[in-house]
Amino acid sequence: MDATGKTMHDALKKYDDFRIVSRDLTDVPGFTLSALLHNEMHFLPPFLDHYRKLGVERFVFVDDRSTDGTAEFLDAQTDVMVLKSNRNFGDNIAAVDAVALGLPHQRMDLVWRMLLVEKYALDQWSLHLDADEFLDLPDGMTIDDLTSRLGRESDRAVMAAMIDMYPATLSDLAGMADDTIIDLHKPWYFDGEGHLRLRKGKAPKMIHPGSRARLLAKHNLNRKSKWLETRLRSLLGLPIARYNAIRKPVFFHAREGMRFDSSHDVSLNYNADILLPLRHYKFNGPIHRRIAIATSSGGYPNGGREYRELSRLLHSMSRTDGDFRYRKSVLYTGFEDFRRTGNALGFD
Repeated sequence: MDATGKTMHDALKKYDDFRIVSRDLTDVPGFTLSALLHNEMHFLPPFLDHYRKLGVERFVFVDDRSTDGTAEFLDAQTDVMVLKSNRNFGDNIAAVDAVALGLPHQRMDLVWRMLLVEKYALDQWSLHLDADEFLDLPDGMTIDDLTSRLGRESDRAVMAAMIDMYPATLSDLAGMADDTIIDLHKPWYFDGEGHLRLRKGKAPKMIHPGSRARLLAKHNLNRKSKWLETRLRSLLGLPIARYNAIRKPVFFHAREGMRFDSSHDVSLNYNADILLPLRHYKFNGPIHRRIAIATSSGGYPNGGREYRELSRLLHSMSRTDGDFRYRKSVLYTGFEDFRRTGNALGFD
């Protein structure tokens, strides 16, 4: 390990207070999926079922003080290891340690993500996701099949296009409010145009900013785009202004010293041949409860600004047609929908 690597290692180690609270799978072999969790019972049962079917053999989760039964549920899962910390997801690390780690932000969640990979998935392919994200592969393809196609390159990350899934209308969303577990078999739609373009030697280029940017533009609520800019883009046929990050490196072969510059960028070379489709269920049944918690708890980035903006969007939609769809919306039926719309690349 060189001097830079040692400096990073020492800074990272300062924040490693993980303790295992639900079975020690440290030395258990098998493909690993890691994630940070907080009150995710709405997603966890179908999440685990989905990824087990794809071939995940070990789940390593950091539970950030869940109170909704998440801990008890995971304790009964034989392929799940649960870690806890004395720190919180929304904490900041010391500025000097952020510099030592090469991080552009002082966010604790980035350190946790780095620790998970370094401790449990170093020098191997792994998945790192959030509980409301569901990766799709062609029918019959498993994680092992995908890793076989990618080879064993030690510093390569495969990007996913984060595709927001949404119901048809606000009434449909309200009808999901009492669902204890998300029902993935209900009618879900997505924006049926290519979101990202792969590029050699660079991260993918955004070519469609996603449904949230589209809806915020429709209701003139995108803080990153003033009313006049939004109007001119519409009149001139220009792309909608971006809002949230819609690319995410979820599948990678990590090496020592890998950084999470954000949850949407890592310090690895990006694969320029494959784009994975990632179903993202931001518009879910308990969204109003999540908005209330995120905007009052102080444990979310920027004081829960993203959720405040979601609240304004849903309120504005309630005063108009209340429809999430537009002329290019597609009813999701499976992986082929993503391939056909240019959101799954490299599988021909």
